[in-house]
Amino acid sequence: MIDLHTHSTFSDGEDTPTELIEQAHKIGLTAIALTDHDVVSGCPELQRAAKKYPDLLAINGCEFGVDHPATMEIIALNIKNLAPYIERQNILVKSREDACRERIEKLHKLGYHITWEDVAFDKNNQPRKMLAKPHIVKFLVKSGQINDKEFAYKQLLAEGGPAYVEAKSPSPEDTIDFIRQTGAVSILAHPCLIKLKGQDLFNEIARLQKCGLQGIEVEHSHMSADEIKEYHKIADTLGLLKSGGSDFHGKGEHYGSELGIGRGQVHLPDEYLEKIMTASTAQNTMREILEKSKISAKVAEVKKARVVSAKRQNDG
Repeated sequence: MIDLHTHSTFSDGEDTPTELIEQAHKIGLTAIALTDHDVVSGCPELQRAAKKYPDLLAINGCEFGVDHPATMEIIALNIKNLAPYIERQNILVKSREDACRERIEKLHKLGYHITWEDVAFDKNNQPRKMLAKPHIVKFLVKSGQINDKEFAYKQLLAEGGPAYVEAKSPSPEDTIDFIRQTGAVSILAHPCLIKLKGQDLFNEIARLQKCGLQGIEVEHSHMSADEIKEYHKIADTLGLLKSGGSDFHGKGEHYGSELGIGRGQVHLPDEYLEKIMTASTAQNTMREILEKSKISAKVAEVKKARVVSAKRQNDG
């Protein structure tokens, strides 16, 4: 089983990349992808921590917010070269920080007691690499200034709300093209959270596919059983790669989502990752292609070893 959508303290998660790896190993995941919002700063730590566990693949990823009227995010998976992502990260982080400062200023004028220092540091008192609305909302709830985070997201900080600040993001087309040029795989995150349904959603996904989108998340913590069936059908119809994950942000966070399984409905087979790893070789060098072949073979070895081990236990 794999989890291709998680977050760490480098964006708005509660666990460090090392802690994510430890938890992934404990529950028996075959692979885990770190997909922090707009940043890849946690990926080197993720890779270092994963060296301790040869049977666990650590995948570099990133979840990008994009400028779209229906609210949308695009995930890059299997990032091999972090350099261009760090360059993009520096630009995006500055934009996010500016927006956060404006939100805090507006909240202060509204009578809320919140400062930059209240949200700028993680649980280890380290400066956050990326700041966004979740950090503000969490502080307001934790400090008892609001009781319902949905009020903050849907009214206080939402468009038209008293503390709303527009955070301009690159277009989905630009983001997809950037991911393609770096040799990674572009995945539409949680289509269930996009403000499009039915045929309108299908048509938009098909349009993005023509722009280079390679896959969609078909399983996610927020999806119902019917939605999971719908997104599998869309992926099959359009020939898109299938991905997904828990969108894990930490224990008790993100509506009770658990690493690997979400709220119980996320069950991603290793085959999804194997196809993603193969697809991501398209823009890479022959050396990188060979590296990915080794990784794909490693996934198969891990699966085989686990089957043998389980058989021995049953025989015993």
